[in-house]
Amino acid sequence: MRSPRFWLLTIGFDLWWTLAVWGRERVEIVLVVGALLMLFLTPAPRRKWVLLACLLGVVMDSLWCALDVLSFDYSRQVPLWMLALWLSFSAWWLWFCPQLSLRWPWLVLLGAISGPLAYFFGMRLDAMQIHTSAVAVFALLSLGWACFLPLISLPVILRILR
Repeated sequence: MRSPRFWLLTIGFDLWWTLAVWGRERVEIVLVVGALLMLFLTPAPRRKWVLLACLLGVVMDSLWCALDVLSFDYSRQVPLWMLALWLSFSAWWLWFCPQLSLRWPWLVLLGAISGPLAYFFGMRLDAMQIHTSAVAVFALLSLGWACFLPLISLPVILRILR
């Protein structure tokens, strides 16, 4: 059975994601300050991994935008609210991942399903637009996230984090 802290932080991140995607530019300052606070509260040995995971996520989204696969708020650039969301997600994930103790195949499957699902809900909230067939977009997102999630989980799997 998981601790109340586990559930509070998990539900808290889901609410944070919803605020970011629903509020976008209207709550950018709150998102940036919150993301920086999450980074500050992350134990020092994990911070570099959080920043690396954030950078990889932003690069992945930037690639989708550059290839005109998708856009955020009809822009070909990753907006500030999304950068804050990536930093928040990275800090949360590197706390959450050790709680799950998942092996590689499960991380691949989790990434392949949960990543595109988040983008689907983002699309439904009009925070993201797709520019080609939905099947192609979500296949690419699934492939990207199937690689991304295990990659950013590497420090946890190798037990590099303290």
